[in-house]
Amino acid sequence: MKIVILSMFSVPTGHTKVAEVLQDSIRQDYPDAEIKIIDFLSFSNPLLEKMISGVYFKWIRTSPESYKGFYQKVMMKDKEQSIFLRSISRFATYFEKKVLKVVEEEKPSLVICTHSFPSGMIGRLKSREGAIPCKTMNAYTDFFVNGVWETGKIDYHLVPTAEVKETLIMHHNVSADRVYQTGIPVSDVFKSKDSSQSPRSKKGKHILVAGGNSGLCVWKNGIKDFSRYPDVHFSVLCGHNHRLYRSLLNQPNITPYMYIQDQEELNALYDAVDGIITKPGGVTISEVLHKKIPVFILDYLPGQEEFNLHYLVGRDLVFHIRDAEDFSSLEEILYDHKEIQHRVENMETYLSSLTGGLTDVLRKIQEETRQTIKVKSVKGKADIGVFLSS
Repeated sequence: MKIVILSMFSVPTGHTKVAEVLQDSIRQDYPDAEIKIIDFLSFSNPLLEKMISGVYFKWIRTSPESYKGFYQKVMMKDKEQSIFLRSISRFATYFEKKVLKVVEEEKPSLVICTHSFPSGMIGRLKSREGAIPCKTMNAYTDFFVNGVWETGKIDYHLVPTAEVKETLIMHHNVSADRVYQTGIPVSDVFKSKDSSQSPRSKKGKHILVAGGNSGLCVWKNGIKDFSRYPDVHFSVLCGHNHRLYRSLLNQPNITPYMYIQDQEELNALYDAVDGIITKPGGVTISEVLHKKIPVFILDYLPGQEEFNLHYLVGRDLVFHIRDAEDFSSLEEILYDHKEIQHRVENMETYLSSLTGGLTDVLRKIQEETRQTIKVKSVKGKADIGVFLSS
């Protein structure tokens, strides 16, 4: 079996993390599988990737309202209405050729997309019969689906919520048996045990602060406020931000960490804390939902994180503290067992709605492939080979 997983950027993002989770999950069940993660934009043109990623991160940081407007008016539109897709169409041929190059060189049995852009390019190619002969799959990395994702022409979908599943079925004409409500894929390490718990003690809480791989503070000027809460110990994930890490060293109630690659180490840290302050990124939120850790959102990036926040707040899965000046309310909530338990119960309800997984999809593809071989054999056509080794 050969599977290609298409992410977008070579820099660490939620899309690349999900690609790695899928790779590990497949290898666990199919150790002989050949799996290749390809950062699509880097593969297409490394200089272009560097330029686009630089503009993207600078745009969000320096002009968040402008990016928010762009995302809402462009990325969230249906394909027929999308200005972005119409404008990119003049360049689409270039990226289509890159997708075809991947398929022709790698000859995969399955292509999985963890980013909307390569999915959209595959959709364009799928309009031409035979252009993409292998099976295709979307693994969504947020709690909603933007308009760039190809939906109708993709064979299988790993969706985060019942709402997304219903949208694909009702509005995109996707067959229900092609949609698997798996949640956003996270490592099995975070599913290993039930981590729901009552508050650990009456005094001396431990809070994890996670601001993404860049180590951005999760609310404006919030770091300097930590010293105001001597009874709370903060573990701060600084990502790859060395400057932030150095600034937090030797502060009495802060333990800073650089980017944690080891999932077991991160899981141990999750187990040690009473709550987490973070942005509503799909992957991190999904990890802590599985751990059933109280989540506090104080800030978010415009675009996808804002849409994630709407979903999470609407279902009472997280606490949304709208102003850094109200940070003191976090301490009160940490000692309010009723409020904590309410969120934990909602997390349990969400998790209980998840069914199936990647292994189920692969088994289904295997059976469909065998049936195709059988039909073709009966018709006297050449055997096309078995998708998965038994």
